[in-house]
Amino acid sequence: MPGVDISIEMKAKYLERRKQDYTDCLNAFIKSDFETFLRIGHQLKGNAASFGFGDLGVIAADMEQAAKIRDLPQIKIIVDKFEEFLKSK
Repeated sequence: MPGVDISIEMKAKYLERRKQDYTDCLNAFIKSDFETFLRIGHQLKGNAASFGFGDLGVIAADMEQAAKIRDLPQIKIIVDKFEEFLKSK
């Protein structure tokens, strides 16, 4: 959100919740659960930029698109990018 200052604490809590999303993605990958990837991708695509994480929003949009076409190999690449994003924060 332009003009809105998100506190460091709020950003940290947001990132902490994303770790659970990442775990959910790992479990979904094992089960080929495309609905979970759609849900997580859609939610993060909508809220990541609000917290100043536009790069996560791009990852999420890619995840949502790959889930729509049920491209599990591409989802694996995207989940790896999600992991790298979390490790970098």
